Amino acid sequence: MLGVDSSVLIDILRNKAVASKLQEYSAEDLCTSEIVAYEILYGLYASKYFNEQRLKEFEAVLDSFTHVFPLERGASVLAAQIAGRLSRLGQTIEHSDALIAGTLLANGCGKFITKNIKDFERIKELEVVKF
Repeated sequence: MLGVDSSVLIDILRNKAVASKLQEYSAEDLCTSEIVAYEILYGLYASKYFNEQRLKEFEAVLDSFTHVFPLERGASVLAAQIAGRLSRLGQTIEHSDALIAGTLLANGCGKFITKNIKDFERIKELEVVKF
């Protein structure tokens, strides 16, 4: 499975040509987290350019994924462990990023495609792929 970050989905929604780049990974089951869905939905609803068409486009992208994992207790524990370990090292991480990682890892997804390499590469349990 290949986890997909909001940074990748934002690029796809902004530039349809970028969507073909994600197809390079079509052999893998694509998955993401409800945290990612929240981040994108928040951005859509907060935008002064919000319209139903953009919302439908995002929903179509999500519907193409094999899994959109919910946040459950095991994921919360893993996220807290990741964020806590990084905090002890003086390397804070956004809570949403830790929750995304925890959700994916709790569901057996250890490979993650993102443009946010700086934050996610510090999570040793994830294999980070640059988009």
